[in-house]
Amino acid sequence: MPDLIATSGSEPLAVPGNLPVDFDPWKRNRVAEKKVRRENFWERMGDAYISLLAAAIAFAYAAGIAHAFSASLREDVQNGVIRNGIGVVPGESAASALVMLGLLAALSLISRLGPVAVDRAQGYWWLSLPVDRMPFLARLLRQRLVATCIYGMLLWLPIGYGTVLGGLSRGNFAGVLLGALSLGLLFVLLSLLAVLAQTRGWGRHFRIALNTACMAVVIAYAADVLLRLTGTGSMAGFWAVLPSTVPAAAQDGAWWIPVLMLAVVAGTFKGSRRHLQRIPSRELVSRGAASAYAGAALALLDDKSLSVAIDQAGGGETRRSVARQERIRRRGGDAFSRMLPASRARGPYSALVRAEALVLLRAPKVWRGLLAGWGVPAAGIFAVQGGHPLVLGTLVVVGSCVAAKAASTAAAQAADVPSLESIIPLGRSAMRQAHAAVAAMLLVPWGIVLAAFLAWAVSAEAASLVMLLVLGALAGAGLAAGAVRLAYRPALDWGSVMLLAALGQATGPMIQHFAYGYDVMVVAVIALVAGLFLNPLPPTLLVIAAVVAAIAWGVGTSVSVNSKAHGLDGRIS
Repeated sequence: MPDLIATSGSEPLAVPGNLPVDFDPWKRNRVAEKKVRRENFWERMGDAYISLLAAAIAFAYAAGIAHAFSASLREDVQNGVIRNGIGVVPGESAASALVMLGLLAALSLISRLGPVAVDRAQGYWWLSLPVDRMPFLARLLRQRLVATCIYGMLLWLPIGYGTVLGGLSRGNFAGVLLGALSLGLLFVLLSLLAVLAQTRGWGRHFRIALNTACMAVVIAYAADVLLRLTGTGSMAGFWAVLPSTVPAAAQDGAWWIPVLMLAVVAGTFKGSRRHLQRIPSRELVSRGAASAYAGAALALLDDKSLSVAIDQAGGGETRRSVARQERIRRRGGDAFSRMLPASRARGPYSALVRAEALVLLRAPKVWRGLLAGWGVPAAGIFAVQGGHPLVLGTLVVVGSCVAAKAASTAAAQAADVPSLESIIPLGRSAMRQAHAAVAAMLLVPWGIVLAAFLAWAVSAEAASLVMLLVLGALAGAGLAAGAVRLAYRPALDWGSVMLLAALGQATGPMIQHFAYGYDVMVVAVIALVAGLFLNPLPPTLLVIAAVVAAIAWGVGTSVSVNSKAHGLDGRIS
């Protein structure tokens, strides 16, 4: 095309007066592919049958877990381990706060990955043509919105079914479906809100607003706890007006809610279509690359790569961060580097420990992860359901894994640079020991603080308090080893997995790959969880916890891998 000059990664430059032609490339392709699609009809029907069967099996497992969980709660609710007067937040208010945080987290993820995006081939081919891109982008957006709605519906099915079984809400199976549809449409509305921010170029400010909203929900929950503990009031009215209550209201019989939401979604989508042309091509391609990266990591069950994909999506340095780096360069360092001066480093081991400690201290997501890991059991304790041993133990394990994953940030960065081990004059085992030592500097105090809080919550005796604090310290050391094991998780050996899949034995290796690292974390926390339920606390539990921590440290810092899921690649990593 002589009238069009296009460069890779930039907008097409058209000669003045050369308006886009009325041509839809995708519509032309759909006509050409119609015959092929008719021939492959039964093949697609088989794929749909397999997908529906897999969804039915997943729902059956989720429903069984929800039924067993609610039955366990109903068996002996009065024998909770939490002291009286702490579980003050009603279940519906706690559920509203939890669902609201989930919605905000999902909206943040959606805004990072798009929601309007194209892959590299589409971006550098279709978007360089002098055609109207609006029908093309609208079709892609519609596909993403449908997928988002389905994911939201599947997410609500176990939640709604579990609340009905637990007696937290009314309704039947039809009501659960209405609630699932409402949550799916709510996700779609949130996606359209992200589309508005994307078309206006508000992406970074939009994510800042989402982080502020998440912090506001957490502060509101803490304020509700304080008000209820002191008997001065509550924030039940605040939780009742949040959008997170919409699925529960639809499940209780408000059938008009999903109908109204469907009409709002249709009108909002129609109004958003004409603004899609304003999104720059570079933005579309970068979001598509991030989405492809995240999708591949999810398909490989590699949550570490998934976190990296999400963190890098929508990245780029802001003026504020650039100015901060310039100030640090002029001053010769920041407060953390002055706390840990390089002059105190003696040898490669201490230099490595100092460098990784600075990485952890400077990373905001590390502190957010540690705070979230402590907040998960705390939020459950202040809710009514937190008094049950099963719920409390689950929350402590989940919170510990969240905190340990945050503390693995520095080790994960080192694991992504294999040449680092050849540069630093330390053995591979010593490198892992250094990574675990740095993580333990954060997780051991974190475990002691968590143990002290849990001891207060369960009304532990003075004689058991010191033992619980020691159990918290040992749990922190084991979590540090699990964090290093997670950071150095080997790549999945698909040759071995496909061979086992032919024999119908691929599920075990896939689960083993996903649980790599988390298995050590869970084992390291068991002694602390057991100490909360034993009264009096036996001294032999400390010996068992010390042995478990030592074994966890050895396993987490080991350089050898014996796993069917990782094959030869894992054994030579």
